[in-house]
Amino acid sequence: MSENRTQAGIVDGQVLGEIGHLDVVATRIVEGYLAGMHRSPFKGGCVEFAEHRPYSPGDEVRLIDWRLFARSDRYHIKQFEEETNLQAMLVVDGSGSMGFGMETVSKLRYAQVLAASLSRLLLHQRDAVGLAVADERVRSFVPPRAHPGHFRALVENLENVRAGGRTSLAGVLRDVGKRLRRRGLVLVLTDAFEDEDALLDSLRLLSVRGHEPWLVHVMAPEELSFSFKSWSRFECLEAPEWRMDLDPAMIRKRYLERVRAFLDRLQSGCAQAKCDYTPVVTHQPIGQMIGYYLSRRMARVKSR
Repeated sequence: MSENRTQAGIVDGQVLGEIGHLDVVATRIVEGYLAGMHRSPFKGGCVEFAEHRPYSPGDEVRLIDWRLFARSDRYHIKQFEEETNLQAMLVVDGSGSMGFGMETVSKLRYAQVLAASLSRLLLHQRDAVGLAVADERVRSFVPPRAHPGHFRALVENLENVRAGGRTSLAGVLRDVGKRLRRRGLVLVLTDAFEDEDALLDSLRLLSVRGHEPWLVHVMAPEELSFSFKSWSRFECLEAPEWRMDLDPAMIRKRYLERVRAFLDRLQSGCAQAKCDYTPVVTHQPIGQMIGYYLSRRMARVKSR
């Protein structure tokens, strides 16, 4: 089914066509979870010195504390309070397969609303957020910023995404990793319909470079259940010339076995790459994902 038939937002599993824009949807989702919560423990918004950390390849030389080097003969970077906040880069898969959606919104629309909601949450916490939309290449790139007004730029880029092209995020993630000036969270929203080994290698490389990769695996319920009843024509959304007529009942068992193997490979591969793996289905409330993120973030803060 075409992505154009499902241009609505999701809140608690309901399609909210009357709301319209992503910024409104994101605001309602996030404010529902922020109500009654304490303020963020991250200060931000200033340039006071916070701490030192060891120099890593790629760090700006101007931030080296030369006085400390003279005393210790080791390179250390000055870290300021605003730099101790999280830097997050959201990578949204905009390839053709993300346009699929039947009983729910498309996978792309789900990823758009989730990305917008997490962006608003991160900016509320005074964290820096960036965005990359990609298929085989980076279509649009918004550098991470922590200013509240940055949300408008993120939403505008998300609103303009249309599903199309083939998936190949492996090279995209390498490109994005080179553009990031400091370590942070790299959140990838995709259905992962591509070369799994190459994708996992790129996630592993991000982890080695000190980033926190997080793969949110977005699937439609029909892709997991294969609940089609009668003879149907199946077409590839990334290569329209690939199509075939099939009796779903004849291949359902084998299909489901292969899907389960695919999911298991992704989960185990992410574990080996030290990448968080979160499978989501487009009928699930996006608020659940927000709650999951908050619980992870709070656990990290308490462990410091």
